[in-house]
Amino acid sequence: MNRKNLTCLVWTACVVVLLAGCAGRAYLIVDYDLPPESQTLKGQTVMMVIRDLREDRTIFSATAGEQFPGFEDRYSLAWNTQDGTRVLVGEYDLENLFRQAFAKRLERLGVEVASASASYAPVFEVVLKKLKIDLRGRQWVADVVYEANLSRDSHLIAREKITGSAERLRVIGRKGADTVLSEIFSDIINRADIVKLFQQAKLI
Repeated sequence: MNRKNLTCLVWTACVVVLLAGCAGRAYLIVDYDLPPESQTLKGQTVMMVIRDLREDRTIFSATAGEQFPGFEDRYSLAWNTQDGTRVLVGEYDLENLFRQAFAKRLERLGVEVASASASYAPVFEVVLKKLKIDLRGRQWVADVVYEANLSRDSHLIAREKITGSAERLRVIGRKGADTVLSEIFSDIINRADIVKLFQQAKLI
């Protein structure tokens, strides 16, 4: 290969890399920091229901959305374990992102998540009210509101409302949005006092 052809090949490779770097990403990266395992609720069984009741189903504000032109409301979930290991779980829509995270949280408390046919079990329900990521000047800002409920025979027996927000300094690229969502997601999942819900419901 002569020098001219080699130069053209190098330039072509550079253009491909640049275009790939500019391409819109279809998903956000969510790293969930697992809490310590306790097995406090070992022997309990629930069915899980996730309901998305957000009035605005768009996760990004108009300003933040400009940074994610190819986003398809998908989330790449990973566990961050207590020993510092990162375990990739899979890619999900928003409801199943919460389902996977809460199933893991319940598992670490010793709770078994039963199939929908287990009508004998109380229902652990997560009702998502708000999830918004904004870009305000040099800050990524995330806000989340949801309820965690326990019910039996369609009667509500315990409820907790969880709200949270996080900010992260904007950096070049999209990593800041991933980081701020991971931080707020870990915080609001782990903040739910699931043991207290079981106590209020007189299940323990």
